[in-house]
Amino acid sequence: MKSKVFLPVLVIGMILSYSLNAQDEKYGDDPESCRINLSTYTEFFNQKNYKDAMPSWRWCFLNCPEATKNIYIHGTTIIEYYINEQSDAAKREAYIDTLMMVYDNRITYFGQKAMVLGRKATSMLKYKPDNVKEAYDVLTESFELGGNDSEYFILGFYMNTTVVLFGKGELTKENVVEIYSKISDVLNYQIANETKDDKRAKIEETAKSVEEMFVNSGAADCEAIISLFGPKFESDPTNIELAKKILNLLDRGKADECKLSDLYMNCAIAVYNVEKSSSSAHSIAQSYFKRGDGENAENFYSEAINMEEEPLKKADMYYELGLLYYNILKNFPKSRQAARNAIANNPNYGKAYLLIGRVYAAGGYCGESAFEKKSVNWLIVDQFIKAKNVDPSVAEEANELIGRYSGSFPTQEEGFWVNVAEGQTVTIGCWIGETTTARYIK
Repeated sequence: MKSKVFLPVLVIGMILSYSLNAQDEKYGDDPESCRINLSTYTEFFNQKNYKDAMPSWRWCFLNCPEATKNIYIHGTTIIEYYINEQSDAAKREAYIDTLMMVYDNRITYFGQKAMVLGRKATSMLKYKPDNVKEAYDVLTESFELGGNDSEYFILGFYMNTTVVLFGKGELTKENVVEIYSKISDVLNYQIANETKDDKRAKIEETAKSVEEMFVNSGAADCEAIISLFGPKFESDPTNIELAKKILNLLDRGKADECKLSDLYMNCAIAVYNVEKSSSSAHSIAQSYFKRGDGENAENFYSEAINMEEEPLKKADMYYELGLLYYNILKNFPKSRQAARNAIANNPNYGKAYLLIGRVYAAGGYCGESAFEKKSVNWLIVDQFIKAKNVDPSVAEEANELIGRYSGSFPTQEEGFWVNVAEGQTVTIGCWIGETTTARYIK
């Protein structure tokens, strides 16, 4: 019986001995001193007394670097304190180099390379702002290692350095487009998979900032996007996610010519054929509109409007359809009806009222006499007045148009001969069929 008891005790003792030896090995050649210095610097650190924490922290950093990850987490704070307090340029530079070493040693002993490189890059940008290319290279490596797990705020720095280097001529438009595309993919993935509302909101804010940087970079033009993604789509035309990405990039481009490209049209149709939706039909409609193909544009606008449930989006589509009838198809009654539908979905749609006024000006000069033709200007001006009353953002344009068309009102003498007094209600005939108030040039 004794031997049966002794064997397990012996095994347990061996395990404990191995565990203690491994623990001591982690604390370096002098475990006791390591423990004392860890305790000492940690006490000062918790008191935010970084100056007195420094000697014991330095000892641990040099003599027991594997003891705890806190040596590096706390170390960045301690070293940054000394950087900010240092007035001597050479010594400040030495502390900055030490800070970089803290990041490197953390990777050596505790891994997490992608995350730590991202943090290192932000410190490089903070303390070595002229070395943007060096920070960019570190951020690139961090991103390539981290992928979807990259810290969202690091991605903002990555996009920023990309844009800065493009501005200096060190990166091409294609570089910027490709990096933006990769970053936005990761941010969209994180937004879709984040369960905490507050963090998701921060990621969404970063995504908006990244998009803003891209759009304003000067690289978001059709040529660069088509050059990079055209061959990719041609080799994989059934890749709907790729098609969506291309449409998103081309939609963000500053030039309307993006929607005239074959790539835009092909991607829009590919998405629509697989996922019929209001947005995909809308993209096709816009592309046909830009190409001057009124019939196909009209059909796809109708599809998009019928599938759209959000009133404000529907209002925008109706307004664009009204422009199509006005500019391309020259069907003024339909243009007016589309504009009215836009207003029905968004009563404050000033641009729709402006469109109705322009429609009347282009195709509304009904009547036989000069007086009857001039009287249409009353109704035209009515629309411009409504536009600025519901939407102050169009007031300047509306006022300019009011001044222009008010100058074409009939004179009081012309009104006298047809027995129409100032302020009288008048019906404009033809296809218009609306009433207005008589006004005269004084």
